[in-house]
Amino acid sequence: MQKKYFTLFVLAFLLSVKAMAQNVSSPYSILGIGDIESNDYGRYSASGSAAVSRREPGYYNFSNPASLTAIPYKTINFDFGFRGRISKFKVPGVDTLTAPSKDFIVKRATLAFKVTPSVAFAFGIKPFSSINYKYQLDGTATGGGAELTKYTDGSGGMYQTYFSIAKQIKKRLSIGATASWLFGSSQSTVEYYNPLLSLDVIRNTNNYYNGPGLQLGLQYFTLPGKKWQQTIGITGSAYTTLKGKNTTNYTESSTTIKTLDPTDIKFKMPVTGSIGYSIANKYGLSLHLQGTYNKWPMQKLDYFNSYTKDAVSFNAGMEYSKRITTPDYVVEKYYVGWGVRIEQSYLSINNSRLNDYAITFGGGKNLSRLLSISGGLEVGKRGASSLNQIQENYTQINVGLTIKDLWFGHKRFGRFN
Repeated sequence: MQKKYFTLFVLAFLLSVKAMAQNVSSPYSILGIGDIESNDYGRYSASGSAAVSRREPGYYNFSNPASLTAIPYKTINFDFGFRGRISKFKVPGVDTLTAPSKDFIVKRATLAFKVTPSVAFAFGIKPFSSINYKYQLDGTATGGGAELTKYTDGSGGMYQTYFSIAKQIKKRLSIGATASWLFGSSQSTVEYYNPLLSLDVIRNTNNYYNGPGLQLGLQYFTLPGKKWQQTIGITGSAYTTLKGKNTTNYTESSTTIKTLDPTDIKFKMPVTGSIGYSIANKYGLSLHLQGTYNKWPMQKLDYFNSYTKDAVSFNAGMEYSKRITTPDYVVEKYYVGWGVRIEQSYLSINNSRLNDYAITFGGGKNLSRLLSISGGLEVGKRGASSLNQIQENYTQINVGLTIKDLWFGHKRFGRFN
C-alpha cells in the first residue's frame, strides 16, 4: 500500500467520523448525558468485551493504553469499528413489544503506531454517549377544560477525542496513558399542540458540554513461548466536571416569541477503576475476566426521583485462536470467541437500577498481511418490565476492521521504509 494514499485515506476517515455517527434509540437517554457506551466494538466484543488484560499484536485495544506496546515495531494500524443494533421495547403494563428500532453507526476510528521498539502512540475519536428519544403525552389539562398534546423529541450525544502513549518499561511490564477531551450537545424539542385553541408552541432547548479526562493503564504479562501465558491489566480514569451552556427559546409558526438568557450548566463525572486477568495456553485457548467500578458523585437529574449512582460491571469470555508457529514468527489465521456481559447503568430511577445482560460470540480472520477483520454478535436485555421499567430486548452486531502497513521512521530512531 502506498504510504501517501494510506495517509490521505486515514485522515479523511477520521475527520468524517463525527458526521457519520448517529444516535442509538433509547428512552432512558433523556437522563444525564445519555447512554454512556464503554463496550468494545472490535475483536474483544466477541468475548464479552473483557479487554483490560488483552494485548493481541494485530488489534487495537481502547480499554487499556498499556496494550499499545503489543503493536509490532515499524507498524502502523488504522482501526475502526461499526455497530448495528435492532431493539424492541416493552412498556410496563403492556404484553406486546414495539416495532423494531434499527441503526448502523460508526463507533470508533483510531490510528496507532509504534515509533521505537518500546514506545507506541495512538489517537482517534469515538462516541462517548448517545441521546435519542421521542414520546407523546395526551390529555394534559389546560384552563377551561381543554386539553393539549405534548410531543417531546431529543437527540445528540457526547464525543471523545483521545491521544494515547504507552511504553514497555521492562520485558514483562507496560504502562500507558490516554488523554481525552469530551465535547457534545443535546437538543430537546417539546411541542405543545391544541387545534381548538390554535395553540402550537415549540420549546427548543440546547445543552452544550465539554471537559478533559485522563486514563492510566498497566499490564504485567509473562513472555510468549511458555505453556501458559498470563496477563494482568489495571486501569484508572477520571474526568473533570463537564461544563457548558444551556440555551432555550420558544417559537410559534417558525417565529421566535421568547428567548431565555443562556445559563451555565455542569455535569459531574465518575472515577472509574478496572482490573482484568487473562490466561492462554500454547494451543490457542484463552480465558478472560474483567471487573469495573464507577464511582459517581450523587446528583439529581431532570426527572422525578432520578439520580446518578455508583455502578459496576462484569465481563467474561473465552477464545480460541488458530495460529501457525515457525522458528521465526507466529501468525494467527483466525479466532472464535464467546462470553457474557453484565452491566449496571449509572442511572437510578424510583430507587431501581437499570441492568444490562448480554451473551456474546463472534470471530475474526487475518485476510492478508495488511488487513484483519472481526465480527461479534450480542443478544441482550436492558431494564425489566417487572420493575416498572421500559424493557429493551436487543440484538447487536459489532464489526471491526484493521488496516496495517509498514511506515517510515525518524532519523533519530532509524529509517524503515
